[in-house]
Amino acid sequence: MELADQDGQFVIRTNRDSAVPDGTTRHLLASVAVDTIGNLDTLPVFDRSDRQIGLLIGTVVDTDRKAVLHDALRLDESLETGGDVDQFVENHVYRLAGSFLFVLDHGGRRRVYLDANGTKSLVYDPSSKLAGATATVLLDAPEYDSRLRHDLLDALGVRRGGTLPGGLTAHRGIFRLLCNHYLDLDSWDATRHWPKAGIAQTADVAATCRTIVTEVKNTIEALIKEGDVHVALTAGHDTRLVLACCRDFVDQITFVTLQVPGDGIDIQLAGELSEKFNLRHRVLPFVRTDSEEAERWQKRAGHAVCGPNMDLYAAVAPLKDCIFVGGACGEIGRGCIWFGATDATPIDARQMASRLKLPMHPEVIGTIENWLAPIDHLGSLLKLDLAYMELSIHCWVFVQSYTKPGHVEINPLISRRLFTAMLSLPPDVRLRNGMILRCIEEAWPDVASVPINRYGNWRDKTAKLRHAISDPRRAIRKARQLASILIG
Repeated sequence: MELADQDGQFVIRTNRDSAVPDGTTRHLLASVAVDTIGNLDTLPVFDRSDRQIGLLIGTVVDTDRKAVLHDALRLDESLETGGDVDQFVENHVYRLAGSFLFVLDHGGRRRVYLDANGTKSLVYDPSSKLAGATATVLLDAPEYDSRLRHDLLDALGVRRGGTLPGGLTAHRGIFRLLCNHYLDLDSWDATRHWPKAGIAQTADVAATCRTIVTEVKNTIEALIKEGDVHVALTAGHDTRLVLACCRDFVDQITFVTLQVPGDGIDIQLAGELSEKFNLRHRVLPFVRTDSEEAERWQKRAGHAVCGPNMDLYAAVAPLKDCIFVGGACGEIGRGCIWFGATDATPIDARQMASRLKLPMHPEVIGTIENWLAPIDHLGSLLKLDLAYMELSIHCWVFVQSYTKPGHVEINPLISRRLFTAMLSLPPDVRLRNGMILRCIEEAWPDVASVPINRYGNWRDKTAKLRHAISDPRRAIRKARQLASILIG
């Protein structure tokens, strides 16, 4: 691939004395080298003794200061030899929002941590002792092609929009680091670091919802200080919550809706919201990505994903020079794959695959079994939430992190603080979109006056039928999913 197609990607090397590849910028840590390509922000991290202990890669938002960090992150604590590394990282790195990963290199401990949902995806090759953004920066062109697993891509329907869950990638010998796991750069093993126990249930639902609203507002306010912010506006619950959190600065934001063929509800409801609340609104017309650009898009993702976002890439190209704010991961607060489960519901690998609409392929079942083993002690509802976060959203949405060179995308509903707050809410609050609705009530109640995910008239009765006719495969997968869950 040309360097322009690797813009925003990086390679992590445990041999800091290796040759610096052409077109890259090297960042040296104690024993690790990080080579970045093109437009990619980096932030050195120093402890209280002014020792550099690591490097943050990506866009880092300090919600306490309502600011995007640029120069360095200086901590008020030192990481002592023999100290609890995971807790140190939780205290000082996971208090941050944005889209980033953290390379730790201090005291003989060398690890990579992702952000709360792994929005800066990472793959690694234990045989060559390299980690990086995608397989495209770890392998040369002949090896990239020879190690490409066409059999697995076909079996899991990746070219039709399917996913590679767990640590699976499109290439033999290349593995994906899941969010909530760190990669040890000495053993090349991935280990879960969060959560190590259940999430305590909040005693104050109202205060927890205020925390969620405040964190989202602070992230958006920080981004507004950086440049031209475009916020996604759809018919759905999560973007409605983000809209509500924009109440104090709607005059500084452009809201944007993508025109998708065959489904006009986003345009309809976004238009109603824009007219009613005097929003600056931009509609992006549908443009199908041509075949040559689609192939480049797939390579930027290491061939680990395909589907509708690839087809729509050309349509979102106008957002390149702005900061795009999305609504991903509000589903974490909505129990979206619970389907009647309780904490006592048995969850095995096949059951989990059904809930995630994954094929019953031996490698899929095996990787889910391996994923489940370390969290056997957790309640079933938390297992389901983690599965959606790690095996679904992370493995489908954020393997696309590097497909749009030059674009900045932040999802303000993603951070450890937010996820902990969402997961602490009682199940009866989270069901039926209760968390979203309570947060909207806290932030800007009036925006709920426009229906969410429905027209509010006769068209709602035919919407499901239209979707089934336009995408029968999706309807069949959904039916199989529900049937499998009902019969156990």
